[in-house]
Amino acid sequence: MYRNEYIIVTDSTTDMGREYYVENNVRLVSMHYVIDDKEYVQYTDNALGTKEFYDMVRAGSMPKTSQVSYESLTCTFEEIAKEGKDVFYLAFSSALSGTCQTANLVAKDLSEKYPERKFIVVDSISACGGEGHILNNCVRKRDGGYTLEELTAYAEEIKGRTIHLFTVNDLNHLHRGGRLSKMSAVLGGMLGIKPILHFNELGQLLPYSKVRGRKNSLEAMAKQMEKTYIPEENEEIFINDADSREDAEYLGKLIMERMPAVKKIRYGEIGAVIGAHAGPGTVALFYLGKDRTIVEV
Repeated sequence: MYRNEYIIVTDSTTDMGREYYVENNVRLVSMHYVIDDKEYVQYTDNALGTKEFYDMVRAGSMPKTSQVSYESLTCTFEEIAKEGKDVFYLAFSSALSGTCQTANLVAKDLSEKYPERKFIVVDSISACGGEGHILNNCVRKRDGGYTLEELTAYAEEIKGRTIHLFTVNDLNHLHRGGRLSKMSAVLGGMLGIKPILHFNELGQLLPYSKVRGRKNSLEAMAKQMEKTYIPEENEEIFINDADSREDAEYLGKLIMERMPAVKKIRYGEIGAVIGAHAGPGTVALFYLGKDRTIVEV
């Protein structure tokens, strides 16, 4: 059992599913999204089902998201402090949201109010299943008896080695998010171009390759993993999808056939907050490598 000296807190952008956080004693800070002028809170009773959300996006609805508020983080952190425990907060990439910066402000303010307590904020430089992958590894280390200091050092070490590979089905979502020009989106769609993106060492989402056809994009992701993964550290990997499980499982099949070191694939959904920017049909792969360097395949 883990030492009950601190509580792990994270964002709903870890996309681990509502039950995971309850079963693993992880406090969740849920992000909000708005679609068709109605606000929802991720992983609460006031949230759309995954398929319902993506069907609305396919029909033309334009979702918007917002970062976690200072008040919400303060409430969560202070509640833990009043329980006589420290806080370990794994935050959504600071390159994609101001949530991490806000969390650092909250930690500073509460450290003055509760000087006997520790408030640790780790910028995951990750999102979705990549952030979830780090979280899951941290939960295991906590359960193995890691102290707060040991867990912090561990999270800081693995976050830059947690590789994120994405392929999207509709280029227009990348255009709306400022990742692609309108002309490139239109031409790419006509030609069947499927970009592959990755997270760099700063937690920024960047394109690194373009291939024609969906199956070819999934094949390219498997090849990239084969070149860059560390077998002994990837007994379990993560694949998340935005209402595209068949394609996710096709990618998983390629990986299991070629990389016998992988014993388990954790399939998960890309939640509404990440999906609002990536769009339906996105497939994402997460695993541990030496670093986040992309190689030619």
